[in-house]
Amino acid sequence: MAETRFGGDLVVGALAELGIEYAAINPGASFRGIHESLVALGKPELILALHENVAVAAADGYARSAQRPMAVVLHNLVGLQSGAMGIFNAWANQSPMVVIGGSGPADAATRRPWIDWVHSARQQVLVARDHLKWDDQPASLAALPDSIFRAHRIATTVPYGPTYVSVDIALQEAELAPEQVALLKAPAGQARGNALTAPPTELEDIADRLVRADNPVLVADNTGKDKRAYDALVRLAELLAAPVVDLQARHNFPTGHWADCTPARSEVLADADVVLVLDPRDLMHAIGAVDHIAHGYRPLVRPEADVICISTNQLMLRGFLDYCGPTGDAFDVLADTTECLPVLADLVSEGAGDRQDRRKKLAAYTRTLHPAPAATVGESGEFSQPSVSRSVFEAVRHGPWELANGHMRGAVRSTWELTRFNSHLGRNVGAGLGYGIGVSIGAALAHRGDDTVIVNLQNDGDLLYTPSGLWTAAKYDLPILTVVINNRTYAQDRMHQTVTAKKRSRPLDHASVGIDIDEPAVDFAALGRSQGVESWSPTEPDEFEKALTTAVAACRDERRPTLVEVVVPKGVQT
Repeated sequence: MAETRFGGDLVVGALAELGIEYAAINPGASFRGIHESLVALGKPELILALHENVAVAAADGYARSAQRPMAVVLHNLVGLQSGAMGIFNAWANQSPMVVIGGSGPADAATRRPWIDWVHSARQQVLVARDHLKWDDQPASLAALPDSIFRAHRIATTVPYGPTYVSVDIALQEAELAPEQVALLKAPAGQARGNALTAPPTELEDIADRLVRADNPVLVADNTGKDKRAYDALVRLAELLAAPVVDLQARHNFPTGHWADCTPARSEVLADADVVLVLDPRDLMHAIGAVDHIAHGYRPLVRPEADVICISTNQLMLRGFLDYCGPTGDAFDVLADTTECLPVLADLVSEGAGDRQDRRKKLAAYTRTLHPAPAATVGESGEFSQPSVSRSVFEAVRHGPWELANGHMRGAVRSTWELTRFNSHLGRNVGAGLGYGIGVSIGAALAHRGDDTVIVNLQNDGDLLYTPSGLWTAAKYDLPILTVVINNRTYAQDRMHQTVTAKKRSRPLDHASVGIDIDEPAVDFAALGRSQGVESWSPTEPDEFEKALTTAVAACRDERRPTLVEVVVPKGVQT
């Protein structure tokens, strides 16, 4: 007798057909039919998170590291609302994922009093729709697999992003008729959409402008999402002997390269006559500077400079219409840099000629931009960001590693050797808190089959949003080195409060009220140990180095997470 199959099996089977390896959940009754199917069928593997924001952030990190999506399953309205911050971050980060939501019962006659009513909604997705690429609420078993296949296809078509499929509890628990079992197989033609590139005439025009420019500059933000674009950017910079500025939404350009002028962004943009901006989160951000005091903006490029922008930002048209900012007079090209940048490099190679003298001059300039390694502590005897960053790199550099989270206000780029594709997964463009530990979990899942150590340079305030992520790391023996950079304050907001107090001629000690995370200070080492993560909180430089050595060895040799807390001055923005 054939085994009885259910609607939840359809959902899980569709995910397995798509090659999805993991589904992160925080359990909820609205998807009990899917939950049981995940356990019974075994693939995708179920990953338990203790908060939905951790589950979604894990999918964000997995997508960045593995270059493919995983699934997240959220409980009804409440789970979707708890995970909405992570979904927003994933949307801003352009990270593909398939989010499944339990819902209903849609049939009011079958609802339990109170709880089903308060958790059911017409169009449940409305609480998150504006930061999803696409959503659906299939109403039949026959429609269910195709909805999931389509969600995957849209999520993995540029610009990448999260999609959402709401599955009613009645569908999950419905028995499949024998003929419906065939729905478990994905139909042919499920490949993602065609490549999006610019017309040849536009690329030829851009190549001509770059070759004829006296001072071309290349600015990249999210280009490192794909290795082909990463490699093409290096080739383009070398052909043009042009300075490159990495804005670090992803890791776009190798540190230590003779064309890396990231630390001199203002200077090279001021001299530029042609600026090619690739995949910017916001064009004004890419070519300008923020004035925190005036709460304003000033351009870094000359008015007569020729600004060219290549991105797929024009396709990010949901509720947040102002997300990408104005493009002004820029030549705005709608194209995927993964497809068009190699072609552009080929075109430039035909006309660039020998630029040996320019290369030598640029290399001499970039050598002046990289300071000598910092001492372990500053003159005041306190830990400094560059020294902490350098120490962590020295501790992990002798084996495979990937930096999943943390940039330390530029200290990472100046102290780490980020010389390969995806060595750093980039910034959290959405800037929503509760991100770091979750994205590190996802990166660790992506490297579960190798001996890579995942590094999480973790801000204290961000970790306090989702501290239970440490439990998930311990539960699944994920080799994550979490270094908590603890300034015991919300430093960015402290800066804003200081600016405001100064403008109003009021006491500067106002800046710490409602800002500092002190009295009592959080004991992060105790927090880690309470969830099964071996942890240290050294106060002296030699203790810090020793703790890092021990922590990295535990991650690399024993394949388990560790945590090292280091306290830095309150004024330090991490």
